[in-house]
Amino acid sequence: MKAAVWYGGQDIRIENRPKPTIGPEDVLVKVKAVGICGSELHAYKGLSKRRVPPLIMGHEFAGLVEEVGDRSAGLGVGDRVTMNPAVPCGLCEQCVSGRMNLCRTRTHVGLDFPGAFADYVKAAGRAFHRIPDSVSFEEATLAEPLSVGIHTANVSNMGKGETVLILGSGVIGLSCLIAARERAGRILVSDIVRSRLDFARSFGADAVIDASKVDPVEEIRRLTGGRGVDIAMEAVGLEKTVGQAISSVKEGGVVATVGLLDETIRINVLQIVLKELQLRGSYGRTEDDFTQALTILERDTSRIRRLITQRFSLDDVLKAFETVSDAEQNAVKVVLIP
Repeated sequence: MKAAVWYGGQDIRIENRPKPTIGPEDVLVKVKAVGICGSELHAYKGLSKRRVPPLIMGHEFAGLVEEVGDRSAGLGVGDRVTMNPAVPCGLCEQCVSGRMNLCRTRTHVGLDFPGAFADYVKAAGRAFHRIPDSVSFEEATLAEPLSVGIHTANVSNMGKGETVLILGSGVIGLSCLIAARERAGRILVSDIVRSRLDFARSFGADAVIDASKVDPVEEIRRLTGGRGVDIAMEAVGLEKTVGQAISSVKEGGVVATVGLLDETIRINVLQIVLKELQLRGSYGRTEDDFTQALTILERDTSRIRRLITQRFSLDDVLKAFETVSDAEQNAVKVVLIP
């Protein structure tokens, strides 16, 4: 099969690899579409060491079931599926409590085993979800990032009518926005890229803040009459934006961080203590989050599909990564078509 193999940095090569052989609990899926995640861009830019080359990346994908293992119940050949990319053990304390995203022995497609930047991918059948009939393969690749935004909203314990700040309006920030729109009363979005702020407004942001031109903390105070927001969802992963999140929430507020920050940062602990803030991490998604993402995607496909801004063939994978890297391309979600 054809595969895009990452050898570290910006070295990605199209190679012919053996078609995966499935085990009794696996399914083999013919990949029809796969998105490029920001975490994969970090690997491409050398900003993250989580992935070890050589590796076939790709975890935001959808396709057709081609083979089913003897002990992989519930799926059949020809089913249209997408995948929760984290495969948990299903037996540990976290799994039993429903927090499978925190399973200590979980494995991730495209990270711990070969992913979907290829013609075929195999994984445990229990990790797959059927795609609603009205949702295309390309659109189904958005279920995974959308589920991350839903999980962040759930981790923040967001209530009806609350005022929410989202820092960052990339795919995860916009996914947080879509999730927050289900329950928040007012949503503010801060970013330094004007085109992304325009996207955020079109997805339901009540106010957008261009942090390249104004102090976002001061602007939030102005917009909230000095009160601050109930919840800040940090979707960038920088010391500066985490600090802005902490400074922007009201007394007793919640800061939920989902930006993948792979470094030690300084934060104002006194501010956290004096304001009695709750600082929460948000990682991945649960099965319930993923199911909810597919439900929202099915209901609002025509709007959410606009997150996909560019498409490339697998042969053009390097061009696709260059497009995601180039701010002037205004890429939101780039999808590869094997």
